Amino acid sequence: MLSRILHGTVFTLSLFLPAFLFAAGSGGGTAPLIPQTVWAILSFLVVLFILWKKLLPVILGAMDDRAGKIRDALEAADKAKADAEAAMATHQGNLETARQESRAIIEEGKRDAEKVKAQIVEDAKRESEEISQRATREIELAKESALADLHQQSVDLSIDLAGKLIHKNLSAEDNQALIDETVKGFSDN
Repeated sequence: MLSRILHGTVFTLSLFLPAFLFAAGSGGGTAPLIPQTVWAILSFLVVLFILWKKLLPVILGAMDDRAGKIRDALEAADKAKADAEAAMATHQGNLETARQESRAIIEEGKRDAEKVKAQIVEDAKRESEEISQRATREIELAKESALADLHQQSVDLSIDLAGKLIHKNLSAEDNQALIDETVKGFSDN
């Protein structure tokens, strides 16, 4: 610490020394011992030396720091740009993957819709065939029932008619023989 104070004092005296010497020499009519040009050059050299030793390292350090910060900022910007490009490439890849997946989903939906359509058409055909077959069976049953009814009515009518004819043409003895023969025919079967 003492050496620093000493250096500061020497530095201050060295700055003011040329002015003191110049002022001391210009008091009378005699010419100065050392011309003014030498003192100006000497003062310039002292100031230049002080600037060189004390101020220039600080300026260069500040410039180096600033250059380092700018270099770091450029590197960070390049890294951010590279990261952004990588993210953009990833995003583009994800976007393309999403597009392909959406196309696949749409195609799958179309295939499913076609399957459902085919199933509906097949079910409708099968149902219409079942309805048609059921209607055909019902018609057949109704036809058979109508034929059986018609046959029964014709048998009944024939029996009535035959009975009326037989009543008129047969005697009581013939009726009894016919009944016995019919009952015997039923017993045999």
